[in-house]
Amino acid sequence: LGELNNKESRLKFLVETENEFEGYVNSVKAVMQRAQKDNSFGKGIFGTVASLIKVPNEYETAIEQLLGNSLQNIVTENEDFAKNAIEFLKQNNLGRASFYPISSVKGEKLKNNLSHEPGFVGIASDLVSYDSKFDGVMQSILGRSVVVDNMNNAIQIAKNNKYAFRIVTKDGDIVNTSGQMTGGSIAKKTTSLLSRGREIDELKKLVKELQNKAERLQKEFEDYKTSTENELKDSEEVTNKYQEVQITFATESQKMAAIDANIERANKKIEVLQNEKDNLSSQLEQVKSDIANINDLMTNLDKENENAQVEVDEFAKKNMEQQKVFDDLNSDIMDLKISVSSFDESSSSIDEMLERIGQDIKSNEDAVVAKEQDIEKMLKENEDLKAEIENSGESIKEILAKIDELNQSLVDQRDERENKNAKVLEIDSNIDNEYRTLDILHDQATKLDVKKTKLEQDIEDITNKMWEEYETTPNTATSYAEVTSHTAKEVEKIKADIKDLGMVNVNAIEEYKAVGDRYEFLRTQKEDLEASQTSLEKIISDMVELMKIQFSQNFEIINKNFSEVFVELFGGGRAELTLSDTENILESGIEIEVQPPGKKLQNMMLLSGGERAFTAIALLFAILKLSPSPFCILDEIEAALDDVNVYRFADYLKKFAEDTQFLLITHRKGSMESANTVYGATMQEHGVTKLISMKLDA
Repeated sequence: LGELNNKESRLKFLVETENEFEGYVNSVKAVMQRAQKDNSFGKGIFGTVASLIKVPNEYETAIEQLLGNSLQNIVTENEDFAKNAIEFLKQNNLGRASFYPISSVKGEKLKNNLSHEPGFVGIASDLVSYDSKFDGVMQSILGRSVVVDNMNNAIQIAKNNKYAFRIVTKDGDIVNTSGQMTGGSIAKKTTSLLSRGREIDELKKLVKELQNKAERLQKEFEDYKTSTENELKDSEEVTNKYQEVQITFATESQKMAAIDANIERANKKIEVLQNEKDNLSSQLEQVKSDIANINDLMTNLDKENENAQVEVDEFAKKNMEQQKVFDDLNSDIMDLKISVSSFDESSSSIDEMLERIGQDIKSNEDAVVAKEQDIEKMLKENEDLKAEIENSGESIKEILAKIDELNQSLVDQRDERENKNAKVLEIDSNIDNEYRTLDILHDQATKLDVKKTKLEQDIEDITNKMWEEYETTPNTATSYAEVTSHTAKEVEKIKADIKDLGMVNVNAIEEYKAVGDRYEFLRTQKEDLEASQTSLEKIISDMVELMKIQFSQNFEIINKNFSEVFVELFGGGRAELTLSDTENILESGIEIEVQPPGKKLQNMMLLSGGERAFTAIALLFAILKLSPSPFCILDEIEAALDDVNVYRFADYLKKFAEDTQFLLITHRKGSMESANTVYGATMQEHGVTKLISMKLDA
């Protein structure tokens, strides 16, 4: 979002700059602004050259340096619209501008086949794009210019084609048709007339991409937020389910513990019942044994009784007295029978108890089997629950990890939102400050207005009082002129202050933003200019040092050459060049001290006219000797010499003719005699000049 806001601000600033024609000269800006506002005036004005062409980024420097000020020239439909614009500039004294009427400006593209030339990139008009209706104008300014990769190839192509067209390198160095070369470093600009339109198009695309990206990210954020909420909901459900599983597990564990306790109690009860059964079985065996003994005893007793009865009967017969003993025995026998009967009943009750105990044991064994089956079922369910708990634990771990990540992401997003909120609060604070400033200015204006009204009322009251009390007016009250002048000045000052405050501007915030953007742009340009200034100052300093070194070296060589040439021309003597200020050699004057043969050493200004001229010629040849020129024009430089020195000059000139071609304008015979070819100008008829040539070489 920060990058999108920066790009949108940059785009808005560039569009406003383009709409306000910033960077153009005042005359061009005035014409284009008038064309925007007045449809009849701007109907035939298409725009500036810079606004009508699209240049690839890699060729911007070359095309910009090639066109130069032509970038600001205005293209019109015909000469009439150009004439109207020129009249508009004249009437409003807005300066001068150049125009290209497409009806009259026709150009042709270079027809040379340069594809085989080293480093050839293309013809300038082919490297830019524009509307076909501007073809004549574009061919006239770009059709005979060639773009190459570097300066070495530019020089080679220029020589190969005899400097028939302009050549520019990608770095902006130019070789003109005259042979003139222009180049060097180019200060880096934040934006230019050519790059501004391209940057606007690029920023529009980039802003659109960033807006789409922001929308996509917003949608992803919403989806992410939704998925996060769903995952949190799922996590809560899993947590709740996990808690329910834990509760179920705890409940079932308690049930299993209770079942285990019941089983243990049942086992103990079975053990007790089994012990009781064993004891009862032992007792039953003992009772059976006793019954068997009793039965044996009863059998024996019955036998004895029968025997006894027989005996009794016999005895009764014999002895009635013993009847009582017999009755007693019968009673004892009856008691024994009753005892046997009770023993039988006890045996029966014991059998019933044993049967009941067996049934209880069987029911308890069935219950134990059922409990064991329940335990096995519970153990199986417990194993399933443990597996489910383990799986749930893994899922919970993953969900908890994801929740931690989501929480961290939420924390980051919360921090980011807090930062953005802080920025918004800061912006709101700035806006509030601006509003407070506006309120303060409004209050000040109101106070000043009230003060102004009060002062005007005071002046009116004083004027009325002057008339009522003194029957005079301020104009006639000269004695109070100083006070009146002071009051008037104060009123004028207050009026000026109120006027300076101006109207309360409700659009101050928007204008402040625009001014802020422009300030940022100008500040960047200022920094670029300061950097360029620093760079230029360093370059100048380095160049000054280099110039000092080169000047010192070349001065010594010229001084040596001057001494040698002077001796050869004068046939002796000596000459020397000296600096008047050795501390500042680049601004120092140069003293020429010479001593012709037979004279004393003296300043050049003390010599005769011929000697001074001959000395100057010696200095000229000394300089040419240092850096020979392929071509040199001499205009009557030997006019002040006598005949002997003319011949010396002509002979010495021949020595240089091997390296330099001289064109000598002269009236002296000695110079003419030494020339290879002589051209004469004559006017036999008034107003008609003829040239006569004569070749003197054999």
